[in-house]
Amino acid sequence: MQNSHGARSMRRHVLRTLALLPLVGRLPHAHAAQSTGQADAVWSQIHQATWIAEGRGTRVLYIFFDPNCPYCHQLYGMLRAFVGKADVQLRWIVLGMLTPSSLPKAAAILQAVNPQQAFHTNEADYDFAANGQPGGGITPATTITPKAREELARNLAIYRGHKLFGVPVLLWRTARGRAALLAGVPSDAELTSIIESCR
Repeated sequence: MQNSHGARSMRRHVLRTLALLPLVGRLPHAHAAQSTGQADAVWSQIHQATWIAEGRGTRVLYIFFDPNCPYCHQLYGMLRAFVGKADVQLRWIVLGMLTPSSLPKAAAILQAVNPQQAFHTNEADYDFAANGQPGGGITPATTITPKAREELARNLAIYRGHKLFGVPVLLWRTARGRAALLAGVPSDAELTSIIESCR
């Protein structure tokens, strides 16, 4: 007979597996760097996106993510060590595209009184949503305001308009003044290098 910890771990594994199913065929090749021209084009429109900021640094790293994406959740955990450090601000650009509950969860984050806190709730309770849905732990919005719908549509238009593929997608500007893109979850060493190269 499994103890409660074992049952909880098994439930997490099953739910994570279920969360992965909609991503089959959509995942980027790990660490797939995009072209410089594509990165510059995305950078030229990034000011139009709606994001959730962490940290107050002058150097910026943007991350496109979906509330139900397990790889985005993995990256979120990896980036905890950099929040408020290295003069970097993380800007999380929420999308609602992977599963049927992605859009209402993304809206719930943006419509919250404190979007950053709602974002953290989504990640802290990942795979343990009160409603039993796999993925992000925030309760999906029952209604989406026109403002949130517009913001999410604009984020998705930037993402799709530049033919980005999979999530997460990281975007930053290097010391040479050029933008850079990375799709997928970087290794710890790659992530440190990205943080160090942000300008």
